[in-house]
Amino acid sequence: MRDSLQFFTVKVADGSGCLFQPIDTEYSYVLTAKHVVDGHNNIEIVRQYINENGQVENESLEIIGNPFLHIDPNKDASIIKVKKVDNIDGLLRADLDLIEKENWYLCGHPETRVNGNFSYRKNRLKIENPVELYIEAEIEKAVTHSEIVGQSGGGIIKSENSCFLLAGIQKKMAVEDDVESISRIHFSPLSFFDEIVEENKDVLSPLFPPYIGAFRTLIKEIFPFPNLLLKQELIRNTLTTISENICNGITPEEIITKYGSRFLIEGTSSHILYHKSLWKSLLEFFTILTLYEEPIDYNDLSSVHKKRKMFIADTDNWTKKLEEIYKSDLSEIEKGGAIVVCATNESQTNKLEISSAELAIIDISVPIDKMNISNTVENPFNDLRLVNIFKFQDCIINSGVQLASITGVNSKTKIKELTDGII
Repeated sequence: MRDSLQFFTVKVADGSGCLFQPIDTEYSYVLTAKHVVDGHNNIEIVRQYINENGQVENESLEIIGNPFLHIDPNKDASIIKVKKVDNIDGLLRADLDLIEKENWYLCGHPETRVNGNFSYRKNRLKIENPVELYIEAEIEKAVTHSEIVGQSGGGIIKSENSCFLLAGIQKKMAVEDDVESISRIHFSPLSFFDEIVEENKDVLSPLFPPYIGAFRTLIKEIFPFPNLLLKQELIRNTLTTISENICNGITPEEIITKYGSRFLIEGTSSHILYHKSLWKSLLEFFTILTLYEEPIDYNDLSSVHKKRKMFIADTDNWTKKLEEIYKSDLSEIEKGGAIVVCATNESQTNKLEISSAELAIIDISVPIDKMNISNTVENPFNDLRLVNIFKFQDCIINSGVQLASITGVNSKTKIKELTDGII
């Protein structure tokens, strides 16, 4: 199995860097340490990786303009714009206050390997405590300073079940070998790079994936309708036409600013707020409501949530998270409403809805008086429906006979009739 972290890692001059996709879709970033690029006139950036055939690939990246160096001499951070690199928006920024500190990797190209055929290397590490402006981390196996030289500017990355996380960019070893042999490094938090963006906001865009800036980047990925053979294109076009109008009304960035983490079930890490699955599902959710001709006030989603509220679970099976769902903030949903769930790592589900009868025999150890529920709800297991967002698509996929009469003239009405009350 190939190491996925290699695809985010690049050689930069005599050091390393980490690819990251910002909101703007016209270019990508290489995040690196300032000392790696400062003073270099002809910087080269190469992404080296093992392809599917086991061959080493060396991909030269096209640099756009000069590096952007942090203006504070005490902050060793730099951003380089490069021509757009595909398939890197699965790397999300991590909030260091809320993440697990284990199982991170320093990824880069140490000098000890540059004369070989393949120089990429990763060192497993544990994140420790802040040290002045930086963060300290300890490499799992003892390494010397000479083994790490060249990895300056490399990313502190880890693989999650459904995404990859970036905690920061390496600066240097914590101390020289002759002072202390503890295999510790210092790395720059992502806030340093946010400051570079703010200082150059006329030409740089924020460190968030493109879909956070615009729903429309997700249009081609919503409502996939797997296994739907009849009228698939017409049905998708009907729904995505509605979605396109929604894209003109609000952005994920605006929703995050106004509503923060209210879409996350209890215990979910904050980085999941930037996960693509949430925003694909939320765009589908808004599209379904618009199809049902229900008004959406984006300035007051609380009014929308009285009937239905979307939540995301970080899992490959949403039914594993029932305990967390009922520990979440359900106070906006009134009696008769629905808890609508999507999962980060579940493109389909075998369980579309869980009935009150099923909930009655499932061991959920959350007493009602400990639940955050509306005063209109007496028993959330009876008074609130619990459904998966995929139920809408599943209803259409399994409506074979009814689909035969759908035309371009009546498609919106027919889809509404087929799915009425599903979500």
